[in-house]
Amino acid sequence: MNKRIAIGTVLILGSLLAAACNLPFAGEPTEPEAQVLSTAAPSEQDNKPDSDVISLPTEAAEADIDEARGTPITRLEPDTLILITYIQMITAERGWGIGGLGGNSDHVFRTNDGGQSWMDVTPAEPAPEETDPSKSAVGYFINPMTGWVAYYEESIDPSPVRFRVWGTTDGGETWSPSRAIELEFLGTPDFPPLLGFEDANNGWLIARYGPAGMFKYPIYLLRTADGGKRWEVAITPAEGGLQSCRKTGVDFGSLMVGWATVADCPIVAPEVAVTRDGGRSWEPIMLPAPENRPALFETELCEGHSPQLVSELIGVVAVSCRTGLKLNYIYTTEDGGASWESYLYPGGELALLNPRITYAFGRQIHQTVDGGRSWDFVKTVQWDGQFSFVSDQVGWAVARQGEALALVSTTNGGRTWNLLKPSISP
Repeated sequence: MNKRIAIGTVLILGSLLAAACNLPFAGEPTEPEAQVLSTAAPSEQDNKPDSDVISLPTEAAEADIDEARGTPITRLEPDTLILITYIQMITAERGWGIGGLGGNSDHVFRTNDGGQSWMDVTPAEPAPEETDPSKSAVGYFINPMTGWVAYYEESIDPSPVRFRVWGTTDGGETWSPSRAIELEFLGTPDFPPLLGFEDANNGWLIARYGPAGMFKYPIYLLRTADGGKRWEVAITPAEGGLQSCRKTGVDFGSLMVGWATVADCPIVAPEVAVTRDGGRSWEPIMLPAPENRPALFETELCEGHSPQLVSELIGVVAVSCRTGLKLNYIYTTEDGGASWESYLYPGGELALLNPRITYAFGRQIHQTVDGGRSWDFVKTVQWDGQFSFVSDQVGWAVARQGEALALVSTTNGGRTWNLLKPSISP
Protein backbone atom coordinates (compact mmCIF):
# COMPACT_ATOMS: atom_id res chain seq x y z
CA MET A 1 0.00 0.00 0.00
CA ASN A 2 1.60 3.24 -1.15
CA LYS A 3 0.61 5.99 1.27
CA ARG A 4 1.01 9.74 0.96
CA ILE A 5 2.29 11.45 4.09
CA ALA A 6 -0.23 13.29 6.23
CA ILE A 7 1.33 13.71 9.66
CA GLY A 8 -0.59 15.35 12.52
CA THR A 9 0.35 17.76 15.27
CA VAL A 10 -2.16 17.71 18.11
CA LEU A 11 -3.74 14.34 17.41
CA ILE A 12 -3.05 11.48 19.79
CA LEU A 13 -0.95 9.96 17.04
CA GLY A 14 2.09 11.85 18.22
CA SER A 15 3.83 14.99 19.28
CA LEU A 16 4.31 18.25 17.39
CA LEU A 17 6.33 18.06 14.18
CA ALA A 18 8.38 20.77 12.55
CA ALA A 19 9.22 22.17 9.12
CA ALA A 20 11.76 24.60 7.83
CA CYS A 21 11.13 28.31 7.45
CA ASN A 22 10.20 31.49 9.28
CA LEU A 23 7.08 33.36 8.31
CA PRO A 24 5.92 37.00 8.24
CA PHE A 25 3.48 38.99 10.31
CA ALA A 26 0.24 39.63 8.45
CA GLY A 27 0.62 42.61 6.17
CA GLU A 28 4.42 42.70 6.05
CA PRO A 29 6.31 42.29 2.77
CA THR A 30 7.35 38.67 2.35
CA GLU A 31 10.32 36.84 0.91
CA PRO A 32 10.19 33.13 0.04
CA GLU A 33 11.52 32.53 3.55
CA ALA A 34 10.47 35.25 5.94
CA GLN A 35 10.61 35.79 9.67
CA VAL A 36 7.61 35.22 11.96
CA LEU A 37 4.23 33.49 11.96
CA SER A 38 0.92 35.37 11.96
CA THR A 39 -1.67 34.51 14.59
CA ALA A 40 -4.94 35.78 13.09
CA ALA A 41 -6.72 34.93 9.90
CA PRO A 42 -5.45 37.52 7.45
CA SER A 43 -8.83 39.33 6.93
CA GLU A 44 -14.19 -12.51 18.01
CA GLN A 45 -17.01 -10.96 16.88
CA ASP A 46 -17.57 -11.79 13.25
CA ASN A 47 -21.17 -12.46 14.30
CA LYS A 48 -21.71 -9.53 16.64
CA PRO A 49 -25.37 -9.01 17.63
CA ASP A 50 -27.27 -6.22 15.92
CA SER A 51 -27.24 -4.22 19.16
CA ASP A 52 -23.50 -3.74 18.68
CA VAL A 53 -23.89 -2.35 15.18
CA ILE A 54 -24.45 1.31 14.37
CA SER A 55 -25.86 1.46 10.88
CA LEU A 56 -27.24 3.70 8.18
CA PRO A 57 -29.69 2.19 5.66
CA THR A 58 -29.03 2.80 1.99
CA GLU A 59 -31.55 5.62 2.24
CA ALA A 60 -31.55 7.33 5.63
CA ALA A 61 -34.82 8.37 7.21
CA GLU A 62 -35.79 11.78 5.81
CA ALA A 63 -36.33 13.24 9.28
CA ASP A 64 -32.84 12.20 10.29
CA ILE A 65 -31.29 13.87 7.25
CA ASP A 66 -33.26 17.05 7.97
CA GLU A 67 -31.99 17.05 11.53
CA ALA A 68 -28.43 16.49 10.33
CA ARG A 69 -28.70 19.53 8.07
CA GLY A 70 -30.36 21.80 10.59
CA THR A 71 -28.90 25.29 10.49
CA PRO A 72 -25.57 24.55 8.82
CA ILE A 73 -22.19 26.12 9.33
CA THR A 74 -22.09 29.01 6.84
CA ARG A 75 -19.68 28.65 3.94
CA LEU A 76 -17.24 31.54 3.52
CA GLU A 77 -17.49 34.17 0.82
CA PRO A 78 -15.11 34.30 -2.18
CA ASP A 79 -11.80 36.11 -1.64
CA THR A 80 -11.96 35.56 2.15
CA LEU A 81 -8.48 34.95 3.55
CA ILE A 82 -8.40 31.80 5.67
CA LEU A 83 -6.13 29.82 7.94
CA ILE A 84 -5.54 26.13 7.20
CA THR A 85 -5.14 24.09 10.40
CA TYR A 86 -4.86 20.65 8.76
CA ILE A 87 -3.80 19.71 5.24
CA GLN A 88 -3.96 16.45 3.30
CA MET A 89 -2.74 16.82 -0.28
CA ILE A 90 -3.38 14.11 -2.86
CA THR A 91 -1.28 15.38 -5.78
CA ALA A 92 1.00 18.35 -6.34
CA GLU A 93 -2.05 20.42 -7.26
CA ARG A 94 -5.10 18.85 -5.64
CA GLY A 95 -5.90 18.23 -2.02
CA TRP A 96 -7.97 19.02 1.05
CA GLY A 97 -7.73 21.25 4.08
CA ILE A 98 -9.55 21.93 7.33
CA GLY A 99 -9.51 25.38 8.92
CA GLY A 100 -11.45 28.61 8.96
CA LEU A 101 -11.16 32.09 10.44
CA GLY A 102 -9.05 33.01 13.45
CA GLY A 103 -7.56 29.53 13.78
CA ASN A 104 -10.91 27.71 13.92
CA SER A 105 -11.16 24.24 12.37
CA ASP A 106 -14.85 24.11 11.46
CA HIS A 107 -14.64 24.47 7.65
CA VAL A 108 -13.60 21.95 5.00
CA PHE A 109 -11.74 23.17 1.92
CA ARG A 110 -10.52 21.75 -1.39
CA THR A 111 -7.74 23.10 -3.62
CA ASN A 112 -6.87 22.55 -7.29
CA ASP A 113 -3.80 24.82 -7.44
CA GLY A 114 -1.42 23.54 -4.78
CA GLY A 115 -2.94 25.43 -1.87
CA GLN A 116 -3.00 28.99 -3.19
CA SER A 117 -6.79 29.14 -3.41
CA TRP A 118 -9.48 26.97 -1.85
CA MET A 119 -13.13 26.13 -2.38
CA ASP A 120 -15.25 26.04 0.77
CA VAL A 121 -16.98 22.64 0.65
CA THR A 122 -18.04 22.45 4.31
CA PRO A 123 -20.83 19.89 4.86
CA ALA A 124 -24.17 20.92 6.34
CA GLU A 125 -23.08 20.24 9.91
CA PRO A 126 -25.35 22.14 12.30
CA ALA A 127 -23.63 25.23 13.64
CA PRO A 128 -23.29 25.33 17.44
CA GLU A 129 -25.70 27.45 19.41
CA GLU A 130 -24.35 30.67 20.88
CA THR A 131 -23.90 29.13 24.34
CA ASP A 132 -22.51 25.80 23.07
CA PRO A 133 -18.82 24.94 22.68
CA SER A 134 -17.39 25.56 19.22
CA LYS A 135 -16.95 22.65 16.83
CA SER A 136 -13.89 21.30 15.05
CA ALA A 137 -13.66 18.86 12.16
CA VAL A 138 -11.43 15.86 11.63
CA GLY A 139 -11.22 14.38 8.15
CA TYR A 140 -9.65 11.80 5.90
CA PHE A 141 -9.48 11.94 2.10
CA ILE A 142 -8.40 9.20 -0.29
CA ASN A 143 -8.51 11.10 -3.58
CA PRO A 144 -9.46 14.58 -4.84
CA MET A 145 -13.15 13.62 -4.89
CA THR A 146 -13.68 11.23 -1.98
CA GLY A 147 -13.42 11.94 1.73
CA TRP A 148 -15.08 11.87 5.13
CA VAL A 149 -15.45 14.40 7.95
CA ALA A 150 -16.65 14.16 11.55
CA TYR A 151 -17.19 17.02 14.01
CA TYR A 152 -16.55 17.14 17.76
CA GLU A 153 -17.16 19.87 20.33
CA GLU A 154 -14.15 21.71 21.70
CA SER A 155 -14.98 21.03 25.33
CA ILE A 156 -12.69 19.69 28.04
CA ASP A 157 -15.59 18.09 29.91
CA PRO A 158 -16.36 14.48 28.95
CA SER A 159 -20.03 14.10 28.10
CA PRO A 160 -22.32 11.94 25.95
CA VAL A 161 -22.21 12.95 22.30
CA ARG A 162 -24.30 12.43 19.19
CA PHE A 163 -22.48 12.91 15.91
CA ARG A 164 -22.34 11.92 12.26
CA VAL A 165 -19.68 11.05 9.76
CA TRP A 166 -20.16 13.01 6.55
CA GLY A 167 -19.03 11.45 3.25
CA THR A 168 -18.54 12.88 -0.24
CA THR A 169 -17.65 11.37 -3.62
CA ASP A 170 -17.82 14.57 -5.68
CA GLY A 171 -15.21 16.76 -4.06
CA GLY A 172 -17.53 18.17 -1.42
CA GLU A 173 -20.19 19.47 -3.76
CA THR A 174 -22.60 17.20 -1.89
CA TRP A 175 -22.26 15.28 1.37
CA SER A 176 -24.18 12.33 2.82
CA PRO A 177 -24.46 12.08 6.62
CA SER A 178 -24.47 8.80 8.47
CA ARG A 179 -27.32 8.19 10.88
CA ALA A 180 -26.46 9.77 14.23
CA ILE A 181 -23.92 7.80 16.23
CA GLU A 182 -24.24 8.00 20.00
CA LEU A 183 -21.17 7.50 22.19
CA GLU A 184 -20.54 8.28 25.82
CA PHE A 185 -17.57 10.45 24.83
CA LEU A 186 -15.94 11.50 21.55
CA GLY A 187 -12.89 13.58 22.36
CA THR A 188 -11.42 16.90 23.41
CA PRO A 189 -9.15 19.47 21.72
CA ASP A 190 -6.16 17.64 23.22
CA PHE A 191 -7.45 14.19 22.26
CA PRO A 192 -9.72 14.57 19.21
CA PRO A 193 -11.20 11.55 17.44
CA LEU A 194 -9.12 9.82 14.76
CA LEU A 195 -10.60 9.01 11.36
CA GLY A 196 -8.98 6.88 8.65
CA PHE A 197 -9.93 4.93 5.53
CA GLU A 198 -8.14 2.18 3.58
CA ASP A 199 -10.25 2.60 0.44
CA ALA A 200 -13.63 3.99 -0.59
CA ASN A 201 -15.48 1.46 1.57
CA ASN A 202 -13.34 0.46 4.54
CA GLY A 203 -12.50 2.84 7.35
CA TRP A 204 -12.16 3.24 11.10
CA LEU A 205 -12.76 5.84 13.78
CA ILE A 206 -11.14 5.93 17.22
CA ALA A 207 -12.76 7.93 20.00
CA ARG A 208 -11.27 8.30 23.44
CA TYR A 209 -13.59 7.43 26.30
CA GLY A 210 -13.56 9.59 29.42
CA PRO A 211 -10.63 10.51 31.64
CA ALA A 212 -7.45 8.46 31.80
CA GLY A 213 -5.82 7.03 34.91
CA MET A 214 -3.83 4.12 36.29
CA PHE A 215 -2.34 3.39 32.84
CA LYS A 216 -5.84 3.25 31.37
CA TYR A 217 -6.66 5.23 28.22
CA PRO A 218 -9.92 3.55 27.13
CA ILE A 219 -11.27 4.00 23.60
CA TYR A 220 -14.01 3.11 21.18
CA LEU A 221 -12.93 1.74 17.81
CA LEU A 222 -15.59 1.82 15.08
CA ARG A 223 -15.25 0.18 11.65
CA THR A 224 -17.17 0.63 8.41
CA ALA A 225 -17.14 -1.60 5.35
CA ASP A 226 -19.54 0.35 3.14
CA GLY A 227 -18.13 3.82 2.87
CA GLY A 228 -19.51 5.07 6.18
CA LYS A 229 -23.14 4.02 5.83
CA ARG A 230 -22.81 1.30 8.46
CA TRP A 231 -20.49 1.54 11.48
CA GLU A 232 -19.67 -1.45 13.66
CA VAL A 233 -18.35 -1.09 17.20
CA ALA A 234 -15.21 -3.22 17.03
CA ILE A 235 -13.99 -2.23 20.50
CA THR A 236 -15.81 -0.70 23.46
CA PRO A 237 -14.11 0.81 26.51
CA ALA A 238 -15.23 -2.21 28.51
CA GLU A 239 -13.75 -4.85 26.22
CA GLY A 240 -11.20 -5.51 23.55
CA GLY A 241 -7.57 -4.46 23.28
CA LEU A 242 -5.93 -1.04 23.33
CA GLN A 243 -7.60 0.02 26.58
CA SER A 244 -4.30 0.28 28.46
CA CYS A 245 -1.71 2.96 27.84
CA ARG A 246 -1.79 6.15 25.81
CA LYS A 247 -1.98 5.55 22.07
CA THR A 248 0.88 7.30 20.26
CA GLY A 249 0.12 6.02 16.77
CA VAL A 250 -2.27 3.88 14.73
CA ASP A 251 -1.88 2.71 11.13
CA PHE A 252 -3.47 0.01 8.98
CA GLY A 253 -1.59 -1.79 6.20
CA SER A 254 -4.68 -3.55 4.88
CA LEU A 255 -8.34 -4.00 5.71
CA MET A 256 -7.47 -6.48 8.45
CA VAL A 257 -3.92 -5.76 9.64
CA GLY A 258 -3.04 -2.70 11.72
CA TRP A 259 -0.48 -1.54 14.24
CA ALA A 260 -0.74 0.69 17.29
CA THR A 261 2.04 2.07 19.45
CA VAL A 262 1.59 3.07 23.08
CA ALA A 263 3.24 5.03 25.86
CA ASP A 264 2.77 5.65 29.59
CA CYS A 265 2.61 1.92 30.26
CA PRO A 266 3.76 -0.26 33.17
CA ILE A 267 5.93 -2.27 30.79
CA VAL A 268 9.68 -2.51 30.35
CA ALA A 269 10.14 -2.85 26.59
CA PRO A 270 8.41 -0.71 23.93
CA GLU A 271 5.34 -2.45 22.57
CA VAL A 272 3.54 -2.64 19.24
CA ALA A 273 -0.06 -3.86 19.35
CA VAL A 274 -1.07 -5.78 16.22
CA THR A 275 -4.55 -6.59 14.91
CA ARG A 276 -5.24 -9.12 12.18
CA ASP A 277 -9.04 -8.96 12.27
CA GLY A 278 -9.74 -5.34 11.42
CA GLY A 279 -9.29 -4.02 14.96
CA ARG A 280 -11.54 -6.38 16.92
CA SER A 281 -8.64 -7.94 18.82
CA TRP A 282 -5.04 -6.86 19.40
CA GLU A 283 -1.96 -8.72 20.57
CA PRO A 284 1.23 -7.08 21.88
CA ILE A 285 4.62 -7.52 20.27
CA MET A 286 7.56 -6.49 22.45
CA LEU A 287 10.31 -4.91 20.39
CA PRO A 288 13.78 -6.41 20.94
CA ALA A 289 16.56 -4.21 22.30
CA PRO A 290 19.08 -2.97 19.70
CA GLU A 291 21.89 -5.45 19.10
CA ASN A 292 24.56 -2.95 20.11
CA ARG A 293 22.71 -2.11 23.37
CA PRO A 294 21.07 -5.35 24.55
CA ALA A 295 20.32 -3.92 28.02
CA LEU A 296 18.86 -0.61 26.79
CA PHE A 297 15.25 -1.37 27.74
CA GLU A 298 16.32 -2.49 31.19
CA THR A 299 17.89 0.86 32.04
CA GLU A 300 16.03 3.42 29.90
CA LEU A 301 12.39 4.45 29.52
CA CYS A 302 11.77 3.85 25.82
CA GLU A 303 8.42 4.10 24.02
CA GLY A 304 7.21 3.50 20.49
CA HIS A 305 5.54 5.95 18.12
CA SER A 306 5.06 6.71 14.40
CA PRO A 307 3.87 3.30 13.16
CA GLN A 308 3.96 3.36 9.35
CA LEU A 309 2.76 0.40 7.25
CA VAL A 310 3.37 -0.09 3.53
CA SER A 311 1.60 -3.46 3.52
CA GLU A 312 0.58 -6.16 5.97
CA LEU A 313 4.23 -7.23 6.25
CA ILE A 314 6.37 -4.15 5.59
CA GLY A 315 6.53 -1.24 8.01
CA VAL A 316 8.52 0.86 10.45
CA VAL A 317 8.16 1.99 14.06
CA ALA A 318 10.13 4.65 15.93
CA VAL A 319 11.41 4.16 19.46
CA SER A 320 12.47 7.14 21.57
CA CYS A 321 14.19 6.83 24.94
CA ARG A 322 13.31 9.75 27.21
CA THR A 323 15.80 9.24 30.04
CA GLY A 324 19.55 8.93 30.31
CA LEU A 325 21.00 8.54 26.83
CA LYS A 326 17.87 9.89 25.07
CA LEU A 327 18.46 7.72 22.02
CA ASN A 328 16.13 7.24 19.05
CA TYR A 329 15.83 4.13 16.92
CA ILE A 330 13.94 3.23 13.77
CA TYR A 331 12.72 -0.37 13.69
CA THR A 332 11.96 -1.97 10.31
CA THR A 333 10.28 -5.27 9.48
CA GLU A 334 9.45 -7.10 6.27
CA ASP A 335 7.67 -10.06 7.89
CA GLY A 336 4.90 -8.41 9.87
CA GLY A 337 6.93 -8.03 13.05
CA ALA A 338 8.31 -11.56 13.34
CA SER A 339 11.81 -10.07 13.05
CA TRP A 340 13.16 -6.52 13.23
CA GLU A 341 16.20 -4.51 12.23
CA SER A 342 16.98 -1.37 14.22
CA TYR A 343 19.11 1.67 13.46
CA LEU A 344 19.85 4.91 15.28
CA TYR A 345 18.07 7.91 13.79
CA PRO A 346 18.06 11.65 14.69
CA GLY A 347 14.61 11.62 16.29
CA GLY A 348 11.28 13.14 15.37
CA GLU A 349 8.06 11.85 13.85
CA LEU A 350 8.55 9.32 11.06
CA ALA A 351 6.81 9.70 7.69
CA LEU A 352 7.26 6.71 5.38
CA LEU A 353 7.09 7.28 1.62
CA ASN A 354 8.18 3.78 0.62
CA PRO A 355 10.27 1.00 2.20
CA ARG A 356 13.48 2.94 1.57
CA ILE A 357 12.58 6.64 1.75
CA THR A 358 11.43 8.03 5.11
CA TYR A 359 11.37 11.53 6.58
CA ALA A 360 11.96 12.37 10.23
CA PHE A 361 10.18 15.59 11.16
CA GLY A 362 11.22 17.47 14.27
CA ARG A 363 12.97 20.74 15.00
CA GLN A 364 15.37 19.35 12.45
CA ILE A 365 14.28 17.59 9.27
CA HIS A 366 16.17 14.47 8.16
CA GLN A 367 15.66 11.97 5.38
CA THR A 368 16.81 8.41 4.76
CA VAL A 369 16.94 6.77 1.32
CA ASP A 370 18.25 3.39 2.49
CA GLY A 371 15.57 2.22 4.89
CA GLY A 372 17.00 3.98 7.95
CA ARG A 373 20.62 2.82 7.85
CA SER A 374 21.86 6.37 7.25
CA TRP A 375 20.22 9.78 7.51
CA ASP A 376 20.79 13.02 5.64
CA PHE A 377 20.24 16.37 7.34
CA VAL A 378 17.74 18.55 5.45
CA LYS A 379 17.23 21.69 7.51
CA THR A 380 16.91 23.12 11.02
CA VAL A 381 13.50 24.57 11.81
CA GLN A 382 12.12 27.11 14.25
CA TRP A 383 8.46 26.08 14.34
CA ASP A 384 6.26 23.02 14.76
CA GLY A 385 4.12 21.69 11.99
CA GLN A 386 1.69 19.21 10.47
CA PHE A 387 3.03 17.84 7.20
CA SER A 388 1.61 16.40 4.00
CA PHE A 389 4.05 15.17 1.33
CA VAL A 390 3.04 13.66 -2.02
CA SER A 391 6.60 12.79 -3.09
CA ASP A 392 10.13 12.98 -1.72
CA GLN A 393 10.33 16.56 -3.02
CA VAL A 394 6.83 18.08 -2.90
CA GLY A 395 5.12 18.78 0.40
CA TRP A 396 3.19 21.22 2.60
CA ALA A 397 3.17 22.09 6.27
CA VAL A 398 0.77 23.82 8.61
CA ALA A 399 3.36 25.74 10.62
CA ARG A 400 2.78 26.72 14.24
CA GLN A 401 4.81 28.99 16.48
CA GLY A 402 2.99 29.41 19.77
CA GLU A 403 -0.46 30.67 18.83
CA ALA A 404 0.72 31.76 15.39
CA LEU A 405 -0.20 29.77 12.28
CA ALA A 406 0.69 29.73 8.58
CA LEU A 407 0.67 27.45 5.52
CA VAL A 408 3.92 26.75 3.63
CA SER A 409 5.01 24.48 0.79
CA THR A 410 8.23 23.00 -0.56
CA THR A 411 9.33 21.60 -3.92
CA ASN A 412 12.81 20.48 -2.86
CA GLY A 413 12.18 18.07 -0.02
CA GLY A 414 12.00 20.67 2.75
CA ARG A 415 15.24 22.51 2.09
CA THR A 416 13.32 25.72 1.39
CA TRP A 417 9.71 26.65 2.03
CA ASN A 418 7.37 29.19 0.44
CA LEU A 419 4.67 31.05 2.31
CA LEU A 420 1.15 30.60 0.95
CA LYS A 421 -1.73 33.01 1.56
CA PRO A 422 -4.78 30.78 1.19
CA SER A 423 -8.10 32.37 0.29
CA ILE A 424 -11.52 31.26 -0.94
CA SER A 425 -11.53 31.11 -4.73
CA PRO A 426 -13.92 33.46 -6.60
